[in-house]
Amino acid sequence: MKLTTRPLLLVIGILILAGGIFLFVKKVTVLQVKNLNHSRTLRISTGPSGAFSIFYINSIYDEPVSEEFQIKGDTIILKGVRTKSPAVMGYYGFDDNKELHPMNKNLGASFIFKKGMVEGQGLRIGEKKIFLNEIGEKGDSIQLSAEFMSLGNYLLLILCNN
Repeated sequence: MKLTTRPLLLVIGILILAGGIFLFVKKVTVLQVKNLNHSRTLRISTGPSGAFSIFYINSIYDEPVSEEFQIKGDTIILKGVRTKSPAVMGYYGFDDNKELHPMNKNLGASFIFKKGMVEGQGLRIGEKKIFLNEIGEKGDSIQLSAEFMSLGNYLLLILCNN
């Protein structure tokens, strides 16, 4: 009986070790959303693409706008601005009527913006939508930061924050 349980225990031990190594070697791209006024922080994995967007209603023209970003390494890049409103296009200085206005602006590892006074402002990461009223109040300073961390560290942070 002992001879048959040893190989099984050895296989289980190897699987546990491999799983532990995987958790701390596998890296994930994470968007940290931090309210600088009320010390609230969210961390959301962006998946391998590193893509996310901020959506909001333009306060002057009351029209929807989406700013599209991508995390590459520890850098956030503004990839484009999307709107169907000719008035908003003109406000941002776009000369044509295309819905998506491509850009490639390097914003560094993080940037700060104010939570708008109009409701409906949020983040879209893949299929997930997060409204900023979950993390802040009107006028709060919100910092978005790119992080690259181990899967195990990310899971530990998520478990400790809940």
